[in-house]
Amino acid sequence: MRNFFFLIIFSLCICSCDPDKVYESNVKIPSAGWQRTDIASFNVEIVEIDVAYNIYVNVRNNNNYKYRDLWLFIDVDSPMGYVERDTVKIMLADHRGKWLGHGLGSKFNTRLILHENVRFPATGKYNFRYEQAMRDEPLIGIEDIGLRIEKAN
Repeated sequence: MRNFFFLIIFSLCICSCDPDKVYESNVKIPSAGWQRTDIASFNVEIVEIDVAYNIYVNVRNNNNYKYRDLWLFIDVDSPMGYVERDTVKIMLADHRGKWLGHGLGSKFNTRLILHENVRFPATGKYNFRYEQAMRDEPLIGIEDIGLRIEKAN
């Protein structure tokens, strides 16, 4: 019983450590590689428009990734029917090939700020879609791709 109580307290502490997070989700990329037709999609419900947000792209790569950067096409569908497209370059390694992300062994996590201190124009569902924009088909070495939205401080 005492162990159960400590588990509950520990779980509450872990969950309360990230109060600014509004949304975070990551999509697993198939081990066979990321095809250009494989779109990672994230549906986000925005309920507060009077708050500024920071929007991040999460990337997990392994040592099989052979480039220093990753190019993405990111489309955002708004609840008002507008679609906005960004072309984004994410640096994963420095000029010597050293991975910039955090990790152990052969897996590295990188988080890039996509937009800082932005306000959504309307409440409702926003759909973020990521398409890899590299020339490799399939793209090998990207394991996960994700989206994080948090309240800006």
